[in-house]
Amino acid sequence: MKKQNRSKSTMLWRSTLKPLALALAMGSSGVLANPGASGLLDVYQMALLQDAKLAQARAQYDANQQLLQQAKGALLPNISASGSYTIGDIDYTDRTSTNVGVNLTQPLYNRAAWSGYEQAKSVVQQADYTFKSAEQDLIVRTTDVYFKVLLAQEDLNLALAQEAADKIQWERAEASAEVGLASLTDVLQAKSSYDLSKSNRINAENALDVANEALLKLTGKNIASLKVLALQVALPQEHLAMSDWEARAENDNLTVKNLQSQVDIATHNIETQKSGHWPTANLQANYSNTDYNGYPSTITGKEDVQNTSVGINVSVPLYAGGATTAKVSEARYQLQAAEQALRDSREQARLDARVQVRTVERGQSLVAALREAVKSGSAFLEAAEESYKVGLKSLLEVLTARSNYFSARRNLVEALHNQVVNRLKLEATAGDLQADDLQTYDRLLTAPEAPNMMQDHTLVENAAQGS
Repeated sequence: MKKQNRSKSTMLWRSTLKPLALALAMGSSGVLANPGASGLLDVYQMALLQDAKLAQARAQYDANQQLLQQAKGALLPNISASGSYTIGDIDYTDRTSTNVGVNLTQPLYNRAAWSGYEQAKSVVQQADYTFKSAEQDLIVRTTDVYFKVLLAQEDLNLALAQEAADKIQWERAEASAEVGLASLTDVLQAKSSYDLSKSNRINAENALDVANEALLKLTGKNIASLKVLALQVALPQEHLAMSDWEARAENDNLTVKNLQSQVDIATHNIETQKSGHWPTANLQANYSNTDYNGYPSTITGKEDVQNTSVGINVSVPLYAGGATTAKVSEARYQLQAAEQALRDSREQARLDARVQVRTVERGQSLVAALREAVKSGSAFLEAAEESYKVGLKSLLEVLTARSNYFSARRNLVEALHNQVVNRLKLEATAGDLQADDLQTYDRLLTAPEAPNMMQDHTLVENAAQGS
């Protein structure tokens, strides 16, 4: 009876090896090998054309560029033309008059216009920093979405493997119960674990769908396969001097630069409001020509005439009810607010730099530790497989070892992904993140192939033979 039970257990074990081996062979990407897999730069190029946030920032940037031309227009000549044509009926005789005129106004002294022009320069500079921030944000968002899809695929692989392991445990418990080697409680416990693993697999499938939807929104395309970071990949490492990154962040962070431009705008606004106390002078030139037809020469005031005038118009403000003084005070308080916002942004930039440097440094240590965990987990799994062949380990112990190995590998995948994202965030904090930085990590990506998973596949086959 025991021999028959062992034969049945072996069949159950082999019947569940197929989905487990498939999950293993799928690798970290969760998809079968695809030589046409998209890389990080490929996804970024798609996002450049599709992302609505960047398109909005670009349109706003183009709109703000026009402010400088508008401000310049207040310093240039203003030319206007006018004309009229009149028909009159006097004593049954049609009589007409035609008037054409041209007027030119050239500002000679307008302090408000000059201050507005300098202020517009700062607004345009601020728009440039805002757009660069949007470009940096797209790089970080693209990388984050990219690796979230890969991590969701790895989570699904883990869930599939765990489900297969729990199914084996449940079916072995049932087989053992049939010959009186296990209780009903053992069967119910195994069944409960299997049901829970199925729910985890469903949640993992849903999480992968959500991650793919985020990728679809970002790129506007359904991407069949993504390149992956191999577990053994050597990420770029460099000495991270905390003080250097703090200085870079304080001076070059785009939020800091944006708020520095806001301080410049507020400073020029004070001068603009002060101009309400100053006179303005404009050069004015006018030419007009009036022709009369049908009027008798005896009618006074109906002769053809041409007028030309050139002069300077000066306007001196005397009293505006205190409004100008109040506007100047308001502008000064706005400058104080802008300066405090700039101070806060510099402090925050230094803080972010310190946090990101520590995160990257500890991320390097975490990756090294998890690589050792994966290595030791793999060795323990292989030893458990060999022990199972000679009856020193139970099948449940083997499956537990495999589950622990998968968990360690999943954590390593997440740590590698986070290391790339955090390194890019550090560059963004220093205001130096560019699309070229993606090339460094894109070159490290490989097509999602099975060779790096062959060791796991061999372990499964060995277990089948040992059964």
